[in-house]
Amino acid sequence: MRIIYLALILTTLLACNNSTKPNNNTVSNTAKGEKEFQEYLDRKAKKYKGKAAKDITVTTLDGKTLQLSKLKGKVVLLSFWFMACKPCITEIPSLTELQSKYGEKDFVLLAISTDQEDRLRSFVEGKALKYSVIADGKTHADRYDVSTFPSNFLIDKKGIIREVFIGGSDWNATQTYMEVKPHLEDFLTE
Repeated sequence: MRIIYLALILTTLLACNNSTKPNNNTVSNTAKGEKEFQEYLDRKAKKYKGKAAKDITVTTLDGKTLQLSKLKGKVVLLSFWFMACKPCITEIPSLTELQSKYGEKDFVLLAISTDQEDRLRSFVEGKALKYSVIADGKTHADRYDVSTFPSNFLIDKKGIIREVFIGGSDWNATQTYMEVKPHLEDFLTE
């Protein structure tokens, strides 16, 4: 009986071990899929670069109404996000750092969330966000054809989209800061 029991355990272990190993075809398909998705994101970003930013009017959680076209003369980062998006939440410290460092140098960060206002208020309450947060931003996300989150549009002082950062680059909270910072510094000196 012990031999049968031991044989069953060994067979089960071997079956589980073999089923968890990816075959070369699976790895190849995954790499191909990742490459195709990155190419899609690059094409999407390219279609916006060099174009005038679409005008939107937003109301921040603290009640300020801002119109994008009236922010000409400032560098603007539109950051589209939502609360259940882990990369979006991970980049919050980077966005806070950008606003802290450049907020007094003609830089405006508008974090446009697709979440409902009541839920978003509860989420941001007690967080030390130093930038404007906008709720119910699905219409604005649709206007910018945002389908991947986070999506960040860096707009120069003339209202032209100069850089687009789509998707979470890295699970490192400083990644967004490191990607945006050099471009932001260039655009602030123009």
